Amino acid sequence: MRLILISLFALFFSLIFVMSGNSYLLTLIGVQLGQKGIEPSTVGLIMVGYSIGFVAGAFWAPKLLKRVGHIRSFAALAAMAAMASIAYPLIDALWFWGILRGLGGFAAAALFVAIESWLSAVATNDNRARLFALYQILAYSAAAGGQLLLEPGIRTGESVAYSFAALLLMAAVVPLSISRLQSPPVEESASMSLKRLWGITSLGLLTALASGVLISSFYSLVPLYATLTGIATSEIGSLMSIAVLSAMVLAWPIGWLCDRYERSRVLFVVGLIAAVSALGAAFGGEWAYAIRVLFMALIMAIIASIYSIAVAITNDLVDTQDRIAASSTLMLSYGLGSIIGPLGGSWLMQVLQPSALFYGYAILLLMLAGFTFYRRGQVTPIPVAEQEHFIVAVPESQVASEFDPRTEDPEDIPIEELFPDVEPATDELSEEEPSTNDPSTKNTEANTDNAECSETEAQNQTSAQPHKE
Repeated sequence: MRLILISLFALFFSLIFVMSGNSYLLTLIGVQLGQKGIEPSTVGLIMVGYSIGFVAGAFWAPKLLKRVGHIRSFAALAAMAAMASIAYPLIDALWFWGILRGLGGFAAAALFVAIESWLSAVATNDNRARLFALYQILAYSAAAGGQLLLEPGIRTGESVAYSFAALLLMAAVVPLSISRLQSPPVEESASMSLKRLWGITSLGLLTALASGVLISSFYSLVPLYATLTGIATSEIGSLMSIAVLSAMVLAWPIGWLCDRYERSRVLFVVGLIAAVSALGAAFGGEWAYAIRVLFMALIMAIIASIYSIAVAITNDLVDTQDRIAASSTLMLSYGLGSIIGPLGGSWLMQVLQPSALFYGYAILLLMLAGFTFYRRGQVTPIPVAEQEHFIVAVPESQVASEFDPRTEDPEDIPIEELFPDVEPATDELSEEEPSTNDPSTKNTEANTDNAECSETEAQNQTSAQPHKE
């Protein structure tokens, strides 16, 4: 148990370093590109590299882990992410920054897969839900904390600012490198086609797609929007941090509603609230900073929960054995949306004005609410009593579907497979090693030695006698 607790600390510390360094870097790049006067459409092309790399890393990482092992893969991926981070100031070419964004996205997704795979192996069916909840809290907290490094990072200069991100990403290697935790077995995940999942729940699939569009464009373009509309650098970090924390805080009440009302009804209502908030953010470009933060925090809180609702709607309709495959397909749909988001949002910002990003949010959210209302009329929603328990999902850090407590209960991995140098404990008295201080044990050993000596002497005497036919 002590080894498992130490390993959990190592895994969670590595998660904190990866999440904080990655979120800090994402905001830093958006602000820096805005300060350099780069056109929004060009910024979108650079930022979409991260989404493409993230999707590729999420689906290719299991093969890498299975072939090379978790520890080597984790060290190599963290080094790749750190090298990409520190290389931004070296070459001031936008195409080069796009490539670095792709490498960073690939490494980040693969690192999350490795951490979640380890956590899934260490967790048991009794504590999986608690570990999953702790993972989500730490992921949100680390992402919010990383945003607060923005102002001191930029103040120290461009090179040092990117070095901060590299240091955080490399620091993630240390806790796991000194841990005795070994690589858990990697199993091939089942797959489900988009067409098949569309036939089961078109609402869940489209909601995941919309979530990808909204969340990716928020992380990629809101720092740029804030820079272009005159928000101070010191306030941009606070804005993003508050927005991320609001997503964590509102996750519980939205989940509470989803367990007591029909999921589609909750999705319809929160979609309308988010659309109104987006319109408030679009019209409030000249309003007080606190009011603008309130609108954007509310937008982030709701769009972060939309993916969780999509997963919940899907799990209510698919069989238990198909949940991992369905979750992987939802992640693919989210990934496709995350590619569309920065491209579409940056195009609106350039063609119209920076606040057009939130006009696009409002239109997409109203379309999602309208489709939800339409599907409620076409298909009778599942009764509340038959709904699965709602669990929050964080698509930007939760990549491995096997860690989700709603999937089929996997077999607990024996501790000796994770810690080969630890012998399995046994309760059988006969299998215990006898104590060398026990007098009865000493007498037994002495009698055994005497018997062996007598047998040896008898054999010697027999061999000394002449051989007779």
